[in-house]
Amino acid sequence: MNARLKQAIIRFTIVSVAISVFIRLTDFIAQDFNVQVLFNFKAYAINFLYAFIIGLVNMLSFAVIYKKYNWYRDVKKIILIGVIGSVIWSTAAFFIARYVHFVVIEGLSHNQFLESQFAATYIFAMLIAFLVTLIFHAIYFYKALQESKLREQAYENAQTTAQYDALKNQLDPHFLFNSLNVLSALIDENPEKAQEFTTHLSRIYRYVLDHKSKELVSLSEELSFAKRYMKLIEMRFENSVKFEISSNENEEFKIIPLSLQLLIENAIKHNKISEENALIISIETKNETLRVSNNINKKQQYQSKRNGIGLENIKHRVSKFTARQVEVIETRTQFSVEIPLIK
Repeated sequence: MNARLKQAIIRFTIVSVAISVFIRLTDFIAQDFNVQVLFNFKAYAINFLYAFIIGLVNMLSFAVIYKKYNWYRDVKKIILIGVIGSVIWSTAAFFIARYVHFVVIEGLSHNQFLESQFAATYIFAMLIAFLVTLIFHAIYFYKALQESKLREQAYENAQTTAQYDALKNQLDPHFLFNSLNVLSALIDENPEKAQEFTTHLSRIYRYVLDHKSKELVSLSEELSFAKRYMKLIEMRFENSVKFEISSNENEEFKIIPLSLQLLIENAIKHNKISEENALIISIETKNETLRVSNNINKKQQYQSKRNGIGLENIKHRVSKFTARQVEVIETRTQFSVEIPLIK
């Protein structure tokens, strides 16, 4: 007998004693508070006998059922076997308890006991067993339902966390991919600037490595990083890309790390860039929102497998912290993204 079964039997013995005492107390009240009822220890033993035998048989039977069947897969089988089976084995347990009561304790002969048994007595016992089993199953079903909800919630949380981690992990190679493209072009055009670009890139990439695992950073940190990143862009495109920043670096506000860098990348990736038609990217804060805008000069037939990765990344990550949505506003001449700031 394993330890869990022993503990279950001990607990059930205590419950049976409590039931026996409760029945005697109800008899004490029903018989006009007759004190002799409380000292009828034989009656206590008989009550305990019925409660223990019938309860133990049901407990062991349900243990077998729940070991073989699962509430999540076999609801109908558990209810069918449990209810019908409980009526049968409860009635059998009731018969055993009555046999011990009348033959062992009261001293009736085997034949006298059988002659004293009536069908009505067992029909009543079967009805009680049926009602008790329904209550028992209802409790277990409710418990299983709650556990199922908790498991589903835990699974959804795990899925969300996995998706969020996957999104964050995209930042590292995505940033490096675009930066190396810039560096590659700059090496041919201006080797000295390429060397300076490499130095700036190493410092910026340190920020990426340090912050990509964070869920939020302060707005001031993100703006400082964005300014350093803008210097790299200006080194590559010179007067073809211009930045305008009118943002309050409020320490109270938080933002998704590397969100500005992703939006700047998208603006450069989607638009033609030249000194005659400079790309102007503006960053401003207003009403607890960070707005990043750029004039539109779209590349003809632009195609890329990485198209939109920055914006979708930001949308998914922001949704974890606030119900406010990332707003995308596009007119004929202007494209803007508004990111809710998080307190």
